[in-house]
Amino acid sequence: MSDNTKDTSSNRLILGMGIACVLFLVWAILWKCGVPFIGNGAERVINLLPFNHNTTWEMQFNIAVFMPLGFYLAAYRPKLKCIQLVGVTLLVSLALEVLQFALAIGRSDITDLLMNTLGGSIGIVAFYGLSKLLGRHERPATLVVCVLLTLLELYMTVSFVAFGQLNLGFMIIRL
Repeated sequence: MSDNTKDTSSNRLILGMGIACVLFLVWAILWKCGVPFIGNGAERVINLLPFNHNTTWEMQFNIAVFMPLGFYLAAYRPKLKCIQLVGVTLLVSLALEVLQFALAIGRSDITDLLMNTLGGSIGIVAFYGLSKLLGRHERPATLVVCVLLTLLELYMTVSFVAFGQLNLGFMIIRL
């Protein structure tokens, strides 16, 4: 198999896993890992004050769920500049916050936008760090990390659907 064929195959695989990541993000951010619904208009709130009425757990959750997106973006388009990838992460986060407001299904929050973008940025930096560390072995390692991230998201999805909570063995998380 030629290098071009391998790159195309791995890019398709990364793209597929990235799409699964985005679907998970939409479900996690918009519907808080619950049953999808459209609000009645009573929940349209915009919070423009950073770190106002945000719990540490919410901020950590936003960082954690956006880290894979940053990694997938960088893995799929490694030749893009870091700032461009951060910009894409910011735009995805902004789109989700706007949708929350438009659909009246949650609070649109500047802190969420900041934490989501930070999470995506951490994922981007993790990809570039892995690339630098592994050199020519980077592509297979990237695929392994993407598969692991996708399996983690799948586990979280099944856990929330089946049990209404995320069970990590030592910790139970309810949204």
